[in-house]
Amino acid sequence: MNITSSIFRENDIRGTYPEQINENTIKLVAYAIARKCKKHEINSIAVGRDGRLSGPSLLESFCDGLLEAGIHVNNIGLVTSPLLYFAAKKEESKSGIMITGSHNPKNHNGIKMVIDDRPVSGTEIFDLITNSEEFGKKGEIKYTDIKELYLEEVSKNIFVQKPEELKVVLDCGNGAAGCIAPDLFKKLGFSVIELFSEVDGNFPNHHPDPGKLENLKDLIAEVEKSNADVGLAFDGDGDRVGLVTNNGDVIFPDKLMMLFSKDILSRDKGKIVFDVKCSNQLENLITEQGGIPIMSPTGHFHIKKAIKKNNALLGGEMSGHIFFNDKWYGFDDGHYAAVRIAEILTNSDKNISELINEFPQSFSTPELNITVTDETKFSVIEDFEKNCNLDGEKITIDGLRVNFKNGWGLIRASNTTPKLVLRFEGDSLKEMNEIKDLFLSELSRICPNIDINLD
Repeated sequence: MNITSSIFRENDIRGTYPEQINENTIKLVAYAIARKCKKHEINSIAVGRDGRLSGPSLLESFCDGLLEAGIHVNNIGLVTSPLLYFAAKKEESKSGIMITGSHNPKNHNGIKMVIDDRPVSGTEIFDLITNSEEFGKKGEIKYTDIKELYLEEVSKNIFVQKPEELKVVLDCGNGAAGCIAPDLFKKLGFSVIELFSEVDGNFPNHHPDPGKLENLKDLIAEVEKSNADVGLAFDGDGDRVGLVTNNGDVIFPDKLMMLFSKDILSRDKGKIVFDVKCSNQLENLITEQGGIPIMSPTGHFHIKKAIKKNNALLGGEMSGHIFFNDKWYGFDDGHYAAVRIAEILTNSDKNISELINEFPQSFSTPELNITVTDETKFSVIEDFEKNCNLDGEKITIDGLRVNFKNGWGLIRASNTTPKLVLRFEGDSLKEMNEIKDLFLSELSRICPNIDINLD
């Protein structure tokens, strides 16, 4: 059995194609998932893929593996991760598997898993991989188009006034969101301008990652050129959203979470989950609006678990994953989050810039990265936690976050890439930079071999 253990991660399974994930390894993964299903007495599962070039052959091999293992397959084809999660909710088994590389480079692919309505970690699946395969009767396959059912259900869920007066620019980045987001906004009656809706795994225009500012240049330019009310961008598998205002400003997702929290808590009081990378101002706003803030480790696996455990109304993280559990299903859904933004706008007499500017001004960095290796990233964080001399409140649920009187800093290991993730916030630009310099100075002292180039 030749399989790379490092592709089995806390949140999911991810690796390069064909070196780490290929048609043979994905079949072994299918067998392991089948074992997990049988433990839960599950005999059917929905399966889909994003628009990556390796997707069709990996999907075929994966389905073959499930069928050989006696699992019935509902193949929903080319979809976003939210469409797959939606399909899983509609399955009697409440189970679904998405073959996706998300926002990783185009030669990557991977798997996100929901079994028995619960997220499954890649590490758990790795423990189920064996050399001995003893399967009985083969499963059966069917092919389903889930899109129309999804469009219909979202349309009944969203309440918009005069949608035709709202001009929206959608940048799908040639990712899988191109197969659903434009249709969703048009069905709801919005005035839509499309960028890069054609699904193309070469990503010829820009990489589908709205978390990186350079990937939003085309969207900003189109919003300004067309005098649009809002610009929205999606990642490769459509479970994350990025926001550009009518003034062409990029809004970080924790500020977007403030917009959603204020809206939801105006109708219903309850708990809201956010990850360690989010601003202190989000926590303060949730409390001021009568909600209960809950900080979680980063990653859709952790956020979903926290939402379920706390019956939270909303969850979100700095990367742009937003999970609505007030009148939706509690999974991360970029295109649904996008129409919730549009819903707020059509029911307000203010534009998006005015709504965002009502929140306190923050001085924060975007998510910053330092390249290391998958093999060393966690030990670097352990060394930093053990040896750093930073004087403040230390939070260690995911890396190390240190809260100071005038801001905070965070360093953690990425769940999905060979990188360290850092973020800093201060009460002023000067204080933000001072906190950043403190962290980087400590990192240089504790780990002198690391090349500290922030990207």
